[in-house]
Amino acid sequence: MVHNRPHTRIVDRNRTLLLICDCQERFREGTHGFNYMSQMITKMIKAARFLKMATLLTEQNGSGPTAEEIRSELHGSQHLGTYGKDCFSMITDEVRPLLKNYDNVIIVGIEAHVCILQTALDLLEDDRFHRRVFILADCISACHELEIPLALDRMRDTGAVVTTSEAMLFQLMGDGTDSNDKPISDLIKAERANTAKALETLLPHPSGTATISK
Repeated sequence: MVHNRPHTRIVDRNRTLLLICDCQERFREGTHGFNYMSQMITKMIKAARFLKMATLLTEQNGSGPTAEEIRSELHGSQHLGTYGKDCFSMITDEVRPLLKNYDNVIIVGIEAHVCILQTALDLLEDDRFHRRVFILADCISACHELEIPLALDRMRDTGAVVTTSEAMLFQLMGDGTDSNDKPISDLIKAERANTAKALETLLPHPSGTATISK
């Protein structure tokens, strides 16, 4: 079923939750482009801290700690905590009650076709809520590169917005007139070269076309 959800230009940072899925050190070596993905997730966490936007981390139980470069950025009152899970979806019994305050959910991490996909489906198929779900294509990955575009296609078809970290940050900045958001602009500029490398690594498509929602 395709859900018709609003796609407004501005995303309210105060009603947005960044979900970071299972970016554990144990998975670094076997995950396509893990280091590039990690850089982009770290960029999003830094921005979230400045924007006072909520973050939440999950870890697959028994797989060790989250990569240090990500874990070290997750502090401050906007971070809702780290939650262990045994299932694939991030929407566990512990996490579900925390979602009530958020209209927009951004999902990043691994794996695209497993935990990311099942989390997105759980959020989109719950008819009690009408959340917008954003998937940042330069912030997700999988062990097998070709799983990624197929998972992005399925999530988009189900109603998720597939976009990039940079595009998302600009939406969170609103109309761009708030001078207090200059640090976000500076962060985008500082990370532009890394962002380009992440896009080149994480967004290949079998047909040679990008998989970004219009």
